Amino acid sequence: MNKIFKYAWLLILFGFIFSCTPQKKIVYFQGNAGNVNDSSSFELTLEVGDIITVDLYTINPDAFPGIGISKDHATIVDNRSYYEKGFTIDKNGKVILPYIGEVVLQGLTIPEARNLITEKFKAFLDDPVIVVKKLSFKISVIGEVQRPGLYYVLNEKVTLIEGLALAGDLGNYADRTNIKIIRKTKDGSIEIPIDLTNQSALTGAARYLHPDDVVYVAPTRKKAFSQISIASGIFTSIVTSLVLIGTLYLKTK
Repeated sequence: MNKIFKYAWLLILFGFIFSCTPQKKIVYFQGNAGNVNDSSSFELTLEVGDIITVDLYTINPDAFPGIGISKDHATIVDNRSYYEKGFTIDKNGKVILPYIGEVVLQGLTIPEARNLITEKFKAFLDDPVIVVKKLSFKISVIGEVQRPGLYYVLNEKVTLIEGLALAGDLGNYADRTNIKIIRKTKDGSIEIPIDLTNQSALTGAARYLHPDDVVYVAPTRKKAFSQISIASGIFTSIVTSLVLIGTLYLKTK
């Protein structure tokens, strides 16, 4: 009976120890923030297959019916209806816009595209105001986050931290030192390792997400242990009950 008590308490102690996580593995961006020196930059460019909106603002909007003016300027949306209002850049890098016809936008940044379209509309209007947004900027956040899924971005830039915030932050079993950005390049896919417990996560290539990036958050080893713990929960309860019964039995003798 004493051996049963011993092994039972060891089992309980073992589970308690492995359920604890050191603080240094939980806290984000450890270190001296004053030492972070980030010279990285990211400019979103338009490519073949991208979908954009072109909104025209003028003192006489009735002069150009057919060019939609978006009323919703939310920075982050998950609304596929926006695609119905967009223009797709074709295989030749062009879009066809009402009144001004074909415009080559491939390889241009959003400000460059806006300036080019504005100049073309000046042939018809005085001081037109053009707003260009890319609708096909989407990212995927999967793994140990609260709300894994596909997210659409209307901002020209979105950081890794903002992308994780869209997914509701990391889950209880997320390994903050083992996050990957899977990014498409002209030469194929690359993986960028991220350690959110380090200030370096705020700098370099990982700072800004690119269109079609996949952010994967790996689980900790505790998750596997927790699944084992669930499976052995009944066993632990039985052993604990036996310990209590045995203790009461010995006290009565």
